[in-house]
Amino acid sequence: MAAEHRTDLIPSPPIQTRVYPLLIAAGFAIVLSSLAIAAVLATVASGVFDNPKSVRDAAEVGSALLARQGDLATFPLWVQPFKFVGLTLLISSIFTVFWGLLRSLQEARGAAMVESIPVLLEGSSSQEREGR
Repeated sequence: MAAEHRTDLIPSPPIQTRVYPLLIAAGFAIVLSSLAIAAVLATVASGVFDNPKSVRDAAEVGSALLARQGDLATFPLWVQPFKFVGLTLLISSIFTVFWGLLRSLQEARGAAMVESIPVLLEGSSSQEREGR
């Protein structure tokens, strides 16, 4: 006859199982948006560098060419940290998964010990009685 297992010892899912999908989605969204911004900047760079260097250097104040050159100089200053925030969210989601896994394993191990130690002690005491 199989022993009844106590279902009250089964640990509830940790909070990390609800948090890590949000971190992964946010990380991918940020990385993909920085990729889209980089694609737009590539077309701007193509338009700027189609002009000869003498024309780029002689661009007048307020011209579209000078504005595009300014965009090429300033956008990467905030896109790169933005991209690293996305990568940080992705990496932190991986650590969150492992953290939740370790926590679940620890709780399951404790529940298994609560259920099995009385059985082990009962078995060792019956062996002692038979041996004497």
